[in-house]
Amino acid sequence: VYTMSTRTIYGIGLFATMLCLAACVKDQEDVAQAAGITPSTCGIAGTRLQATVDGASYCANAQVIATSDGSTAMVTGVDLLGSSIILQLDTLAIGAFPMNEMENSALYMHTGTAFVMDPAHPGTLTITEHDTTTHSLKAAFEVILLNDLNGSTRVLNGDFDVTYTVDQ
Repeated sequence: VYTMSTRTIYGIGLFATMLCLAACVKDQEDVAQAAGITPSTCGIAGTRLQATVDGASYCANAQVIATSDGSTAMVTGVDLLGSSIILQLDTLAIGAFPMNEMENSALYMHTGTAFVMDPAHPGTLTITEHDTTTHSLKAAFEVILLNDLNGSTRVLNGDFDVTYTVDQ
């Protein structure tokens, strides 16, 4: 007759408990929202960058940074899982502008994989508001990005509402 030691019984109990907890865990973002760590909406006025990436929602809910030299700007957003969207704006004028390898470019980083401007599919940047006094900038973007290593693409449609710092 084999008898289990108390240590083995506790080990099995702990393993079973962990297995049950893992099976019931919500998505990380849902948990953070439910705990009040992150809001249920994406950002607030002045610090918002949101998009859909191939139809899936993206929210830069970890960090949003925007800087400008007065005539161009860089907007960077990072989500809780570390994915990043970086937009280089070569103009701050109100209106619609092309996005390509040469102007108004974008970069999307997801789990260490980079997606850059696809020369075959230029995008569009539409700046809807720019206030040089308050340094607020609002725009929308649509672009298809390419992974040069494997040829896969990501479709990004998004917008941002940021307050930028001015680098001299």
